[in-house]
Amino acid sequence: MRARYKVLPLDNLITMTASGAIDLAASKEALRNLAASPEFDAHYEVLLDMRSIRCTLSVTDVYEIAGYMTTPDTALPAHKRIAVLVSGREALDYAHFLEVCATNRGVKVAAFEDHEKAREWLARM
Repeated sequence: MRARYKVLPLDNLITMTASGAIDLAASKEALRNLAASPEFDAHYEVLLDMRSIRCTLSVTDVYEIAGYMTTPDTALPAHKRIAVLVSGREALDYAHFLEVCATNRGVKVAAFEDHEKAREWLARM
């Protein structure tokens, strides 16, 4: 999986875009690299754009990723929102499962297929 991110300070937003095949190890590495970046700001909202990935994750993998999002290794901002943008019904089902699992751990995650709806959700106070 290839992942790149950009920081939009005026929008208080960090966007990470991923492409290629995604598996559990690649997912953890991408989240760890994002959180470790010097440009990462815990006060910014996060948009994970996963529309260009080929998912090889199992339901158990998604559950583990949700737990990983709350560990000190990633330190993703639990007080801010993380939107997961996907393409396709199956990917959306997995993203909704991630949403439920992460929300149960105190991380504000929501799954979307529509980029504008994701941005609107992130912009809400």
